[in-house]
Amino acid sequence: MSRKKRWADYKENEIFSGVHIPRNMFVFVRCDGRRFHRVVGSAGFRKPFDKAFMGLMVKSALSVFKTGFNPILAYLFSDEANFLFKQLPFNGRVEKIDSVIASTLSSAFTLELFRKKGFEGNISFDSRIVLIDKKDIIGYLDWRQGECWRNHNNSYAYHALIGKGKTPREASRTLRNLKFTNLHELVLKLSGLNLCKTPEWQRKGVLIYWERYYKEGFNPVRKEPVKALRRKLMVNWSPPFFSSDEGKRFLEELTKL
Repeated sequence: MSRKKRWADYKENEIFSGVHIPRNMFVFVRCDGRRFHRVVGSAGFRKPFDKAFMGLMVKSALSVFKTGFNPILAYLFSDEANFLFKQLPFNGRVEKIDSVIASTLSSAFTLELFRKKGFEGNISFDSRIVLIDKKDIIGYLDWRQGECWRNHNNSYAYHALIGKGKTPREASRTLRNLKFTNLHELVLKLSGLNLCKTPEWQRKGVLIYWERYYKEGFNPVRKEPVKALRRKLMVNWSPPFFSSDEGKRFLEELTKL
């Protein structure tokens, strides 16, 4: 067998490289941090939540917007980032989208963590693609915001128990299958904290999106004032509940294409 024939066979074995997302589909690319509980502990972030950590997540997510990609929005909580796309990069190639967006987020977070904390450990995010109909975008975001709320409640309860001398295994066993009311009472009893009055970004996540606005200008040919449509990136640390009427209207406006 010739060398060229062997090389052709190797190329044909790249069986997933040709997998494409159908055109005109909305897509979420969801990235999750790998073993971030170790990163949080080693880098000295406060537990269960630290705004400095979320600031690094926000800045890293912004790097995806600013490095040639064009997400409609990004929704973040904990170590999770959800990017919504309509115009897909790399002609919709699944392997390229998954690998490059996750690596962009990973490298940006690594650099920012070193700048802020001097931390030199390995940082990585995984990535998955979620095809979504336009009518289901709000439902998806409501689902992830619900996960943000559950993570918020469980994290506070877990660390309240740890603070009272429970081992990680004992704390996890105590919290198994507890409803919000039970978690709320437990945290209030152990630490005096009302879970409904924590910072909004902890309970509802952070939303990054493009805000459209008109900028005043002047047409030198016609010698008349004009308005040009522009857009700028916004970071909302207190987004509405996506299940509310306000939240639905807000997201409908953002995804109006």
